[in-house]
Parts: sequence; structure tokens; C-alpha cells
Amino acid sequence: MAPTRLDISAEVAAIRADLASHADPTYEVGMRRIVPSALPAHSVRLGDLRRIGAAWTRAHRDASADEQIEMADALWATGWREEGIVAMVVLSRSKDALRSLPWSTVEAWSSRFENWEHVDNTAMLVTGRMLELRPDLISDIEVLAGSEQPWQRRLAIVTLIVATRDNVRWRPHLAAMAERLTGDKGPTMRKAVAWARKVLNETEGQIAG
Repeated sequence: MAPTRLDISAEVAAIRADLASHADPTYEVGMRRIVPSALPAHSVRLGDLRRIGAAWTRAHRDASADEQIEMADALWATGWREEGIVAMVVLSRSKDALRSLPWSTVEAWSSRFENWEHVDNTAMLVTGRMLELRPDLISDIEVLAGSEQPWQRRLAIVTLIVATRDNVRWRPHLAAMAERLTGDKGPTMRKAVAWARKVLNETEGQIAG
């Protein structure tokens, strides 16, 4: 029997209600200090966001890759901090979704990024793993590194950082991108390049598996 088509609007509303129930006002001040952002937020801790995303995927094991992608897109469309991170958690738990997710959709999301938390969670949960599953994406990631938008440039290099830590086959690409982005004036980019060089030092001499 084919799985029932998800009511995406209802599912997003349910997740938003769950997020609201986990709001922690004592967390907001520190969160805003560590992650400067103009996005509205429920002030939910990262651990709770991961649990909420994981619980949704367990409750919807029969959701297709297309439905999971549609769900993630709808969560991003809310424009709230937590919904965006939950979207990445949902995708991270499905190899089928990561294999199917159009790079153009990732580019559309990243064009709206305005803080490092969304960038790094996207790289760690989604795009780093997408690259390992779909090596041809390297050309798209290298194009993204030339974006005028600094958060997209950060996404490109952090994606390669994540991929290189998992598989040193990506080390030459990371080295080339770090060299290319050296001198980038954005403070978050300087930190990302320094992070890349640290990973390059840690992986020096390792053999690709």
C-alpha cells in the first residue's frame, strides 16, 4: 500500500507547536550573543532541536524522499531560526533525501542565510554528506565559493571541511579552496579558513579510503 501523502502545512504547524513548547527564555540572551541574527526565534536549545527533528522522522518512517524535502523546504520558508535547523535534522536522517535533494534548493536556502549557525548546521548535517554521496557536487560547491554572499562562501568551505574530516579524498579540494579564500575580509570567513587549515594539518599524510 502506498503511504498516505503528508499534509505538509499540518506537519509544519505541529513542529512549530512542539518548538514553542520547548522554548527556554533563559537561553535567548546567550543564544543572541553567540549567534547574532535578526531572525525570530523560539529560543530552543540545539539538543532539543535535534530531538524534535529525530522524533518527527521516527514518526514518519514511510515519508518519501520528496515529502521529506518538501517538509524541509516548508520549514525553511517560515523564516525562523529553529525551523531551519530542524529541517536540516530531518534531511540528515534520510540518505534517500540527501541523494535526491536538488542543489538548486540548497542554493536557494543558502541565499537567505544570515548567521553562522545555519551555515554550519547545514554543512554538518546535509551538504557535507551530500558531497560524499554525490561526488559530482564538487563543481557546484566550488562555484558557491565564488558567491558574492559571504555566508554562501562559508557554506562552501565548511562543506569541504566536514567532507574532508570524513574522507581525506577531499583534502586537495579543501586545500585549494582555503588558498582561494585566504584574504577574504569577512570575519566569519577568516575563522572558516583557519578552521580549514587546522583540518588540513590534522589530515596531512592520511591516505584516502
